Amino acid sequence: MNTNQWDKYAKIFDQGIGDGKEKLHSQYIDPLIFKYLGKKHYGHIADLGCGNGYLLNRLDKYSEKISGLDYSKNLLKIAKNRIKNKTKISLIQCDLEKEILLTNESCNVLIANMLLQYLPTLEAFSKESARVLKKDGILIVIVDHPGHALFSRAQELAGKKDPHFITTGCYFKKEKRLKKSLWGKAVLEYYHRPISSYISSFLSYFKLELIDENTQDGEMPRILGLKFIKDSS
Repeated sequence: MNTNQWDKYAKIFDQGIGDGKEKLHSQYIDPLIFKYLGKKHYGHIADLGCGNGYLLNRLDKYSEKISGLDYSKNLLKIAKNRIKNKTKISLIQCDLEKEILLTNESCNVLIANMLLQYLPTLEAFSKESARVLKKDGILIVIVDHPGHALFSRAQELAGKKDPHFITTGCYFKKEKRLKKSLWGKAVLEYYHRPISSYISSFLSYFKLELIDENTQDGEMPRILGLKFIKDSS
């Protein structure tokens, strides 16, 4: 994972994301997360890749204990100011590609909100998620839909390249790519993988309970949501 890009763009990220500032999150991403949480109250929820911490305060009513984990020191500083003195919320810096710094079977819910497309591999993350989740624990995955760039890929093949996607490629090919993001103010490195890859990466430890594909324009898929349950069999 290119961890430096999040420290570099932390202020830009915070200017637009969270507190209803940005429609993609407020209208398409956050409602999926709360749908998957349901009306239950949990002992411990961890927001993996918590960024500026916008979601942490919104999870307050769902859990007795909340942990926010991220690699970016700059984003965690912003998150600390956002949560202020809420003692039920703790912040942890760690490289989520390699490890989740939580104890075994300590969480009821893990939320990976727009995180996994920035991890080059998912095997360690899947294993670590299963380790820290309690029996029948929930893993919520929200990512950019892998088909989001298909129209741009078709344009490129027709000789009309979309400047938003700096690099594109075959839908089925897992590879590192570049795109303009954060309202055109940043160039981000991410890892494309098809839907089947997202699902199969977790099936050794989890059962898939729900899948959702959200769209902004009624035509192209924009957000992919997956709800997994830890397989305790």
